[in-house]
Amino acid sequence: MFQSPPEGTRELSGSLFGNRYRAEVLLALAQADDRGVCMGDLAASYGISASLYQAPIRALVQAGLALQLPQDPGERRKHYRRSNDNELWQYLEGLLRRLAAVAGTEQVG
Repeated sequence: MFQSPPEGTRELSGSLFGNRYRAEVLLALAQADDRGVCMGDLAASYGISASLYQAPIRALVQAGLALQLPQDPGERRKHYRRSNDNELWQYLEGLLRRLAAVAGTEQVG
C-alpha cells in the first residue's frame, strides 16, 4: 500500500513540521478513503514502530486536521481520516503535492 519514504522526506518533515513523521501521516490522510488510516498499518508498511506516529496524529487531531473514527466493538485498532474542513485541506494541497513528489507517491487528495 505505502512505500518506504526516502530519508529526504523525513528531513523535510522535520524542518517544516518539527516532526520527522508528520508528513507521512498527512500524506496518508490525504490519500485515504472514508475508512481512514490505521497508524499501526501505516507503520507496518514502512517497517517502523507505530509509536512514532502517536505524536503526529495527536497534533493533527488537536489542530483540527484529522478525526478519530469510531471503533467497532472489540476492535483495538484506531482509524483516522482527514477532517471535514475542506478549506484547511485546500491550503495544504500544494504542500502535500510537493511532499508526494518527494516521497514518490502519485496521488494526493
